[in-house]
Amino acid sequence: GDLNLGSVVLFFDKVKGAEMPLNKKPKQGQSSQVRVRHILLKHRECKSTVDKVRNKQVKRSRGEAERLLRAVLEQCASDPTKKATFTQRCKEISECQTSLSAGDLAGDLGWLKLGKGKFGPAFDAAALALQVGQLSDLVDSDQGIHIILRSA
Repeated sequence: GDLNLGSVVLFFDKVKGAEMPLNKKPKQGQSSQVRVRHILLKHRECKSTVDKVRNKQVKRSRGEAERLLRAVLEQCASDPTKKATFTQRCKEISECQTSLSAGDLAGDLGWLKLGKGKFGPAFDAAALALQVGQLSDLVDSDQGIHIILRSA
């Protein structure tokens, strides 16, 4: 499908104080890779119905998973930075092993490249559409239902 992605390229001859360290590459236009964190809830219709974090079978319906994640979105909406609430809820309920990572890395999937993510095209498209610090709505994959937070 057409993702309606565009890009803006700006050129500056000299910008005061903008000298780049040699090990940093300048960012160009629409990013083809983003760094994201997520909260994953599985349900009975998933490809795998095992919560690998807690080593138990997932028995909830898709509707229950959606309801729980909608509550997380509401809680995050009342947190100005979203990060603290997202981190806390990720550690509490996410059924992805990334939720076990320390501190602000809870739920971190690292850098995603377009078309290379393990959660499929809908997840990649949602992740790439986010601005840094922005939360997605609910995103479906064969692994379960996700909330994505773009971290970089």
